[in-house]
Amino acid sequence: MRGGGLVISSLADSLVRGVESVGDRVSETFFEPVVRLGVTGLARSGKTVFITSLVANLLDRGRMPGLVAQQEGRINAAYLQPQPDDTVPRFDYESHLSALTGPQPHWPDSTRAVSELRLSFKVRPAGLLAGLQGPRTVHLDIVDYPGEWLLDLALLEKTYDDWSRETLERIAQRPTAADFLAQIKAVDSADPHDEPTAQALARGFADYLTAARDAGFYDCTPGRFLLPGDLAGSPVLTFAPLPVEGASRRRSLHREMERRFEAYKSQW
Repeated sequence: MRGGGLVISSLADSLVRGVESVGDRVSETFFEPVVRLGVTGLARSGKTVFITSLVANLLDRGRMPGLVAQQEGRINAAYLQPQPDDTVPRFDYESHLSALTGPQPHWPDSTRAVSELRLSFKVRPAGLLAGLQGPRTVHLDIVDYPGEWLLDLALLEKTYDDWSRETLERIAQRPTAADFLAQIKAVDSADPHDEPTAQALARGFADYLTAARDAGFYDCTPGRFLLPGDLAGSPVLTFAPLPVEGASRRRSLHREMERRFEAYKSQW
């Protein structure tokens, strides 16, 4: 009976926690509005500094006279909370602020992957509701998203051969692409697939993309090659454009590159 009591108690506790979790979500949906703000841009465009500055000023609103709710004295408090998405890394606000305002100020690390931060406000309603309701909570969820990944939307309507042809034509005269172009001249896309060769081509193409971005080019796709995140080294990032003539052969280097390109589009 003692063991059965523990099981029942455990089940009841889990049920209560589940009901509380659902209740919290329902309460937030109906009574605690959520504003989601996406911040995106290419590397070194200032996303991290912008978000850090925005949050710092919203927490201490003395320098934000243009914020209407602040003008009217309706913001009772502002504070940070855990973000709602448990699988998304937290935007490291404190470290970034310390980098900018410490004894030896320096630029914080740039965006490497998606991150999120929740800033919550206790706000008194305005207008006719001001005398009928007390302060309510409003959440601002700020999502930092690498702009390089957004550039890949243009790939969705392209086949591997289209992408390869357009890419190689575009970079043909760029000094930054010289090493990669020499690399692909040494391979035959009709040869049987060889993984070390595929990896070497992918590394060469990634090196070109990095150099092109540093040189100021904006057409550096696929963007995950520049910011691979947890995909680094995976087959879905182990492909490169190849000069192709005619249909691909089964088990050829071309066919495998094509398959991985399609996998990249469908999965990421």
